[in-house]
Amino acid sequence: MKRATLGLMVLLIAMAGLAVDSNAAVSLTQKVEESEFKLKIFGFSQFDMRTRNNVNDHEGLYFQAQRIRIGTMYSHENVFGFLLVDFNQPHDKRDAGLPKVIKDAFVGYRFNDAAFIRMGMIKAPSGMTFTTHSWNLDIAERNHLDKGLVLERDFGIMLSGRQIGFGDDSHPMSGIEVGHEQHGGFGFGYDIGVFNPAGRCDAVVWDESIKGDALAYAGRLHYDYGLPLHVEASYGVSENAGGGPDSMGVETEDYSVFTSGINSLLLDHKLNFKAEYLYGQNIRGVDDWDQYTYSLMAGYMVAPTLEGVIKVYVANSEKMDVETSLTNVYFGVNFFIDPLVPGEPHMLQKHRVQLNYVLVDGDQKGSVGTYNGLGGHMDDTWILQWQYVF
Repeated sequence: MKRATLGLMVLLIAMAGLAVDSNAAVSLTQKVEESEFKLKIFGFSQFDMRTRNNVNDHEGLYFQAQRIRIGTMYSHENVFGFLLVDFNQPHDKRDAGLPKVIKDAFVGYRFNDAAFIRMGMIKAPSGMTFTTHSWNLDIAERNHLDKGLVLERDFGIMLSGRQIGFGDDSHPMSGIEVGHEQHGGFGFGYDIGVFNPAGRCDAVVWDESIKGDALAYAGRLHYDYGLPLHVEASYGVSENAGGGPDSMGVETEDYSVFTSGINSLLLDHKLNFKAEYLYGQNIRGVDDWDQYTYSLMAGYMVAPTLEGVIKVYVANSEKMDVETSLTNVYFGVNFFIDPLVPGEPHMLQKHRVQLNYVLVDGDQKGSVGTYNGLGGHMDDTWILQWQYVF
């Protein structure tokens, strides 16, 4: 561990003297005969100050790191690779086939914008909010009312395409695109993947022994019309979602999830509107344990470096014929500190402070019908997050 830490420090010091590209990632480009390869070093950290949910009559202020990540992107002609690690994740849990400290790790080949293939640990094409980069979220976290239903990251192979039907070559694809991030392009896009059982998904129970006896499948179709409009829909299945046969040798149910979403930037990119719907069936392999979640988000840039946000989550869960519901409403303010390029949406995220108040309603803990679904805050909560991205 000490050698690995020392090696990482040496690498970062060496990279400090290299050129910085327009996305602020540190870049190294080297010519090899008639071609060249490019390596980018990037990363981000998010630090939280929160009020604790009322658990066992304990509540109050505490601090935590939500993400501490560093990664690399490699490209040489049509071959590309991607690696992202999170030092805030355990190294001894191998859900879906790799230690959780490794968030993404894949290699790919780009035939053209309409077809590029990847193999490794990849974000499954499931859920619009989930396939938004963590540093570009509208609120200070991923709420598990929706994240708990998507197939999450998974180890497998995936075929993707972007900007189909419009002949748009103004925004060429690199192959590392995770899905719906608006980039100003036009046309249809798709992702089709086959994976190990979705062991990092909250709705699936991971058991190492199930590999080879079960798989997960997912597909997504989306459409972009520049920055003003993005729409998408996806469907995924993870077989034997209970983690293997039960004590009687009976296989558990397959988990399935349908998602749809819309993302729009209006009023000269000052107003951002998002809506998403997710429906998961047979959670953790339990027959007829179902949950749906829908969310609505509106954000408005009240000043060049200040955004107001409201995001509403409404979830309904039915388990063993008991139906419960939960609502989380986020009231947020995003402060963009010293943006690298004022007016550029992605550049604003480089130095950001987010303040959220989460208002909770529904079947909370201690109520007659305690919420029996996945995720969500059970008590009102304050969250202050400070992030930097390079």
